[in-house]
Amino acid sequence: MQNPEICREIVRQLWPFLDGALPDDLQARVSDHLAGCVNCRSHYDFERAFLEAVRASSNFGDEFEPLRARVLAALAAEGMSIP
Repeated sequence: MQNPEICREIVRQLWPFLDGALPDDLQARVSDHLAGCVNCRSHYDFERAFLEAVRASSNFGDEFEPLRARVLAALAAEGMSIP
């Protein structure tokens, strides 16, 4: 079983991890932890799928643009960027 404090810290780092915004040593630490922790990996899988859905939303047409803009603004407010 993983240490709950370490897992909380890893989960807090997932957005910057997915954005590639962590220093190399921390990026490697998160990656190593995810390889061995099923609980944290499920958080990672959800957040990665969410970001992929946001990226793909540009393919749905103009009717979804207001929602996409709100989601992107909320992510930006949290320090995330979507290419």
